[in-house]
This record gives sequence, structure tokens and C-alpha cells, in this order.
Amino acid sequence: MKNILVLTCLLTLVFTDVKAQNFEIGFGLGSGGAYLFEAYDSGVDIDYTMPFSSYVDLKYGKPENYFGVKLRFQYMNAGIQGTDWKNPNLEIDGEVSSLTTLFLLEHLSTERNWNRGYNFGLGFTNQLLRPDLINSSSGVKSSFICFHLGGVLRKNINEHLSFQIEPSLLWFDPVNSMRNSDKWQIAGEDLNILVQFGMIYKFN
Repeated sequence: MKNILVLTCLLTLVFTDVKAQNFEIGFGLGSGGAYLFEAYDSGVDIDYTMPFSSYVDLKYGKPENYFGVKLRFQYMNAGIQGTDWKNPNLEIDGEVSSLTTLFLLEHLSTERNWNRGYNFGLGFTNQLLRPDLINSSSGVKSSFICFHLGGVLRKNINEHLSFQIEPSLLWFDPVNSMRNSDKWQIAGEDLNILVQFGMIYKFN
């Protein structure tokens, strides 16, 4: 509900003040690699499928500013299979999904047809791990901070519409990543790499 309220407020600003500022709305889809350290740890019997990812975002900026400000809602879902390394008697055959609200700073070059740049920022992730889809087991909910770092390659189609490619790194729960590894959680403190393709609409 809080995310919907924030999005509604930003959309109101877009349609009441577009002439004075630069506003953009974007959406995209992609995939990549999920929970990389856990997936490639030879001592852990856990495998993740390639994730499905999608996003929608709003960007605000002024021509004279180096950075624009972006609000993004990032979704990710991946299958998970293996043995619970916290409880070796528990087999896992399920999925893990997350919704992250990100506040980003983004810089883009001002070339005519192609724009290159980067973005970075922090967010808050709500995650649901469902270890057994067959028997409809109850999910394990968790919430944590997320760090985002991404590159941007944008092709201008016309004055208002652009196509964008964005490789990015999502670091889930960087604070607790600094703890002893014995305290790490399944589908918890880890790195995710995504490559997403999207469309951008400029309002001015």
C-alpha cells in the first residue's frame, strides 16, 4: 500500500509539472543469475534456475543536474532445488520471489542517438521463500536492505520513446553479509546479476 501511495504521488507530479522538469516512465524484463555465491558454493547442495525479472520505474531530473533521481520497483523470481544446508533432512523444491523498492541516482550522457550511463542506490526488499511447491508449504518471509549498481545503454527511437539495455548487480542484505558465514540464510545474503531490456517514455 505504501508503494502504491508513493507511485500515485509521483504520477500526479508528472502530469502537473512536466513542462518545468524532465520526467520519464520505464518498464522492462530480463533474466540473469540469482544468489550466485550460494549457487556456486561446492559445499552447498542448492541450485537456482535462471530468474525472471521485471521492473517499472519513474525518473525525475533537471537538464542542469548531473544526476536524475529514479524510483524503481524491481521484481525477481527463481526456482530453488536441493538440500537445506541448515537442516540436511529437509529437501527443497520450490521458488523464491522478491519485490524491491529502490531509490537510485542515474547519470546519462547527452549524445544524440545513443546514451550511455550508470545508476546506483539503495532499496528495501521483501522476499518470500517457498521451499516446497508440491505440498504447498508455508513460505518464509524476510525483509532486508538491498544495494543496486547498474550500467545503462539507451537508444533513442524518437523524441519521446527509447529502448534501453541495463546490466545490473543487486546485493541482497549487505549488512548481514558481513557476519560470520555460519549465520547466513538460504536465499539471503547474496549477489544477483540481471540483464534487463526495457522501454522508456519521456514526457517532455
